[in-house]
Amino acid sequence: QEVKLSSPDYRDCNSTDAMEDFMKRINCYQASYQPLDPDDYDRELSLIKVIDVGRRFLVNRVQDHIQSRIVYYLMNIHVQPRTIYLCRHGESEFNLKGRIGGDSGLSNRGKKFAVALNKFVEEQNLKDLKVWTSQLKRTIQTAEALQLPYEQWKALNEIDA
Repeated sequence: QEVKLSSPDYRDCNSTDAMEDFMKRINCYQASYQPLDPDDYDRELSLIKVIDVGRRFLVNRVQDHIQSRIVYYLMNIHVQPRTIYLCRHGESEFNLKGRIGGDSGLSNRGKKFAVALNKFVEEQNLKDLKVWTSQLKRTIQTAEALQLPYEQWKALNEIDA
């Protein structure tokens, strides 16, 4: 219910009016709604069925890279408010030389930063934290100091170099 009421559609409405309007919308949709059935007449379709706001997913006939990326995106999207932490890597050896880009490891100060970052993250007591990093040494070394699982994303390499 909170997700529906926090929708931009209901920004200037009180919660009673918003809920009433939302229920009217549902009733209107039900009149023409036809569920997909990948076990029967929709078996040839590529489809992603999101059930209970992401509690469960039904994925049928994903056939290429783009479709699989869409599935991944939908499975990782969150509709409720949450905190996202963004952090650059610790100081790198190339940073000390004034170089931008490349693939050097962390400097001693960068390693100290990574340890301090780990302490900060531990103090936050975050549950199910997901860590994404680029594929570059300095970002991997920073992430490894967190002692948490992390994913490497090529798309994060040299975002602003």
